[in-house]
Amino acid sequence: MTEPDTGFSIINHIGITVSNLENSIIFYEALTGKKIANKDEISGKRMAETQGLENTLIKFANLHLGNVNIDILEYVEPKPSQAHYSNEQISAMHMCFEVDDIDAAVTRLKAIGIHPDGKPIFFEEQDGLKNGLGTGVAYFTDPDGTNLELIAPKGPFTRG
Repeated sequence: MTEPDTGFSIINHIGITVSNLENSIIFYEALTGKKIANKDEISGKRMAETQGLENTLIKFANLHLGNVNIDILEYVEPKPSQAHYSNEQISAMHMCFEVDDIDAAVTRLKAIGIHPDGKPIFFEEQDGLKNGLGTGVAYFTDPDGTNLELIAPKGPFTRG
């Protein structure tokens, strides 16, 4: 009998808690160029207990990209609070979208009203890297302050 694979090798989804589901659907559909695949809600003690909560009501939408799903979650109960993370803080996370052309992607962001945190860069030796030179990156946030990134990868930053 073959033993089951207990390793983790595929990301199914990334969940992003938002303040307003409808506004975030508009943002992420415009950002990705994809429509949500599902919109629903889940509630009750059983779901709450999986998260260490007393009770919960979560409105959510699922957006499917080619390599990962994004779950957009609005907690109605318990009442959510705003987290404030910047990339250097321990436990802060960000989601990165792969693009072919950083400059074209940033132009597209600006056209839909999203402004990067700073100018995009292409990694050079002066940045301290030994590998991945020429990789382009740009950072921005969603309407609730979730840290997002664009990457045009080179070298070890490429997948596959």
